[in-house]
Amino acid sequence: MKNRKAVLALALVIGTTGLWGQGLRLKSAAGRPPAAGRTRGTHVILQFPGYPDAALRDRLAGRGIHVLEYVPENALMVSADPSADFSGLGLLWAGSLAAEEKVSPVLAGQVAGPVLAVFHNDVPDEWARRIARWSGFDVLPNPGLLPHHLVLSGPLTRLAGLAAYDEVAYLLPASPDLAAGIPVSGCAGALTEAGPIGEYVLVGNGWSKDSSGKAALQYFIRNLTEKMDGTAARTEIERALTEWTKYANVTISAGQQDGARTIDIQFARGAHGDPYPFDGPGHTLAHTFYPAPPNSEPIAGDMHLDSDESWRSGADTDLFSVVLHEAGHALGLGHSDSPGSVMYPYYRQVTGLSDDDIAGVRALYGAATTAQPSIPIPTTPVIPVQPPVTPPAPGQDNQPPTLQITSPGLTIVSTTGSSLAVSGTASDNVGVSGVVWTATAASGTATGTTSWSATVPLLIGTNTLTVKAYDPAGNSAWRSLTVVRH
Repeated sequence: MKNRKAVLALALVIGTTGLWGQGLRLKSAAGRPPAAGRTRGTHVILQFPGYPDAALRDRLAGRGIHVLEYVPENALMVSADPSADFSGLGLLWAGSLAAEEKVSPVLAGQVAGPVLAVFHNDVPDEWARRIARWSGFDVLPNPGLLPHHLVLSGPLTRLAGLAAYDEVAYLLPASPDLAAGIPVSGCAGALTEAGPIGEYVLVGNGWSKDSSGKAALQYFIRNLTEKMDGTAARTEIERALTEWTKYANVTISAGQQDGARTIDIQFARGAHGDPYPFDGPGHTLAHTFYPAPPNSEPIAGDMHLDSDESWRSGADTDLFSVVLHEAGHALGLGHSDSPGSVMYPYYRQVTGLSDDDIAGVRALYGAATTAQPSIPIPTTPVIPVQPPVTPPAPGQDNQPPTLQITSPGLTIVSTTGSSLAVSGTASDNVGVSGVVWTATAASGTATGTTSWSATVPLLIGTNTLTVKAYDPAGNSAWRSLTVVRH
C-alpha cells in the first residue's frame, strides 16, 4: 500500500502534461513515448530541466532518494523509499521503465539463446537469483561477471515476465564466453560525475563539432604501466585511439596535460581522485568519463586504467583491446548489445572495430572525410590467432622474447602486389612457442618459430602489419611495419 501511495504522490507532483522525458536516450524506446507520469516500484527515472548537479543530488539524498545512474539527457535513475518526498524538485518528467523498454532490440528476432540479465545495483545478488528462477530461468555460472549481472538460460518467451520485475534494469544477449563459463572481464560502463551510465542507455551526444562538422580532440598520456615496455604500451594506446578516427569524422592528436577537449590517460591504483576507486588485480580493468556534456572539463573524456592489472600486448589483459573499448566511451558511446562488438559490456581480444562499433561512432560524428576509403571495412573484426601456451611456475619467467623482421628491411614498404612475403627471427631464454601476424586484411600464424616466414594478403591503400612472438609463459614481443599497396 505504501508503494501505491508513493506512486500516486509522484504522479501528482509531475502532473499529466504529456511530457515524457524529452531527449532520453533509451535503447528500446523506439521513438514511442511512455505514458506521462507512469511509475511502478521503487526504481524511477527523474528528469530535470538542466543537469542534476551535486547540490541537487544532495537534496535527493537528504530525502532518502538514492541515485543509481545517470540517464542522458539531464535525468537520474533513482531508488526511492516509499515515503520519499518529490515535491519542489522542479521535475520535468518522472517514470519507470516499461518491461518492453528493458529488453534489447537484438533479442527481438531470437527464439533461443543465453541472456545477460542486468539488475539495478541496489538489488542483492540472492534476490536477483530468486527472481530469475521464479521467472523460469536457470542461472549459468561465470566467475568473471560484474556485480548485479547474471547469465540466464531458458525460454525467451518468458523474458517479458522477467522484465516486468522492478528490480530488473535490462536484458541483452549473452556472449558465447559468458554462456560457456569462460572467465571474462567486464566494463561497468561509461562514467559521469553524476553516476555511471545504465545498460539501457543508447549513446550520449558526443563532443561538439566545428563548422565543418568535425570533432577535433587531443590526448595526453600522463603515465604508463610498469607491466610493459614503455614504448610498446604507448604504441598500443595510440593505435587504439587512431582506430576510431579511421571511420568517423573525428581527429585525436597529441596534446597538453589537462587541456580542454583532451582525453587524459593515466594508470592508477585504488583511490585516485575520482569517486570510482580501483579494486586490485582481476576485477575492474579501467573506466572512462563521457565527453562534455554531461561531464565538465577537465575530467570529460578522461580514461583511467588499473595499474595492478597484468597489462600485456596480444595476451592476457590486452592493452590495445581495453583502450579501444574505453576510447569508445571517451567519444560518447555507451555499451552495445551485440556480443561481437568492441563496445559489448565485456572485453575480448580484438584487432579492430566491428560494423556495429563503426555504425555507432558514425551516428555521433559522421563518416571519416580523410583519404581512407580505398581500404574496405571488414564485416567482422579480425581475431588474432594465438598459439597455445603452457605457463611455467609463477615467477619463473618474466623475460619476453626478442623478435626481428629481416625481410623486408624497411618499416615502410611500397608495392603493387596483392601480398607481401615477410620473414625474420625470434629467440627466448626458455623457448619460442609461436609467431603470429595481424594485418589490415587478415591474420594468421607464421611458419616456423626461431626462423619464421609468412605471406600476408594486402588491401589497396595503407596496410598495418604487426608480428608477435610468444614464449611458453605468455610473454610477447612485437614488431610492425606499414605497407602501401598501389
